[in-house]
Amino acid sequence: MEKIDKIILGSNSFEGVGYLSRAQTRHYIEFFSKKENIIPILEASFNLGIRSFMCSNNSNILSSLEDFKNSSDLSILAVIPNAYEYARESTEKGVLGAILSKAKKIDLYRKVRMGLQAIRKIQGIITKDLLTILTNLMDFEMASFHSYNVPGVILHGQVTDLALSSHNREIFDVYQEIIRERYKAQPILATHNFGILLPKLMEWNIKLPIVASFNKKGFIMKPTQEECERLLEKTDYYIIAKKVMAGGRLSPEEAFPYLSDKNIGSVVLGIGSLSEAYHTLSVAKSAFQNS
Repeated sequence: MEKIDKIILGSNSFEGVGYLSRAQTRHYIEFFSKKENIIPILEASFNLGIRSFMCSNNSNILSSLEDFKNSSDLSILAVIPNAYEYARESTEKGVLGAILSKAKKIDLYRKVRMGLQAIRKIQGIITKDLLTILTNLMDFEMASFHSYNVPGVILHGQVTDLALSSHNREIFDVYQEIIRERYKAQPILATHNFGILLPKLMEWNIKLPIVASFNKKGFIMKPTQEECERLLEKTDYYIIAKKVMAGGRLSPEEAFPYLSDKNIGSVVLGIGSLSEAYHTLSVAKSAFQNS
């Protein structure tokens, strides 16, 4: 496995995902709809030495990467599928309508760059099962990142947990095979159910890095904080911690000491403003410099 950086910039805020209130979510959606508000955070993170960026193919993020002068020096950890965007649009248009709507928003220049074959694949989704939908979406969404260095591809937690709840090992097998063989990247799984996923992966003899919530408040640590910590302590799986500030309920100074002695390989940090970027990432670098 290619080495993963200790500190990773996340993109939840850029995609309008907030955990404190609806007002925060609305603010993120409006504020980060303008790439002029995303690019300065990318620049600040880069200036602080952060070289990894975990993101989906959100149109505002892709537009920001195109205009960010150092994007070629970043390692992109692509999150697929773009579940948040599909979820928002599917409430009005249905799942298929949301997917087709996303394709229509892509300008002609980018469609040519992505390849028309990837665009056409989504036309046949309506009667497909989850596995077929996923494989079609993988080609469609990965085409968005073809200009960038993508050493890792993360299966969105909603898909991971859906496959987990249905005991569908085939999804994990096909996913990791496609990512390794077709895209020459490291497959990674995100989850909101670390304490359930890890034992199942061990049972299935599937060893992949896992992105999961770890924070001292136990926020989205399922089934319990204690069980997640017990499994974390003894595992040899590579763990990337998310929700480390409990969705904004902890300051960096409160959050990072909890992680410093844990069996965690990397942390992903979402940033909601330019000042937050300098503060949070500076504290993180200090906290994790020797780990």
